[in-house]
Amino acid sequence: MNVITMGAHILDVLVRPVSEIPSGQDTALVEQMRMTAAGTAAGTALTFAKLGASVRTAGAIGTDPLGDLLLSLLDRAGIDTGLVVRKPDVPTSMSVLPIRPNGERPALHLLGANLAYTPDDINWNAIAAADHIHLGGVEMLGPDFAVRVLKHAKDNGVTTSVDLIAPGGMGTFDLIAPALAYTDYLLPNEDQVLGFTGATELAEGCKRLLDAGAGLLAVTCGADGA
Repeated sequence: MNVITMGAHILDVLVRPVSEIPSGQDTALVEQMRMTAAGTAAGTALTFAKLGASVRTAGAIGTDPLGDLLLSLLDRAGIDTGLVVRKPDVPTSMSVLPIRPNGERPALHLLGANLAYTPDDINWNAIAAADHIHLGGVEMLGPDFAVRVLKHAKDNGVTTSVDLIAPGGMGTFDLIAPALAYTDYLLPNEDQVLGFTGATELAEGCKRLLDAGAGLLAVTCGADGA
């Protein structure tokens, strides 16, 4: 399968375990620190590659050393980064994730170049030639951007999947509703379903998303699975 993942490209720094942030200028020793390509495009590209797909990823990063490192991590995984554009005036997006002993992971996040990605940066012929496109963080890209990409894909016989990046409490239905008519697979978490739809029950929120046009929902529910 020839796949394009489009959207957020983030360099994640994961630190574990972190019970608390040291006070003042104190130091805490940890067991592990590692860096990985992440975000709703780059992170999904890694998963598609592990499943055996031929993957191209599209989005924006900075021209800084962080961007160099992010590209090298994707290249090492066999992912084609030729559709990633580099923006000279903004930093590469990055998160620091202090992972608690119970697995919770709050985030310190820099939005960076992801917000600078525009339709002018897109290779539209590449989308038309793909088998599948995954558009990550449609609410970040905006409804007009998302509709244009997903409609172009569907008009060319390309299947589509969509996920969200914002916490449910930061979402509104109008940010995602226009794109759902062109979405074959919608992949939110439970908090996002409730937050973006304003529903009080998960089934109610799912129905609203399906009624708006999403073809199939796969909703993750934390420790309760999906």
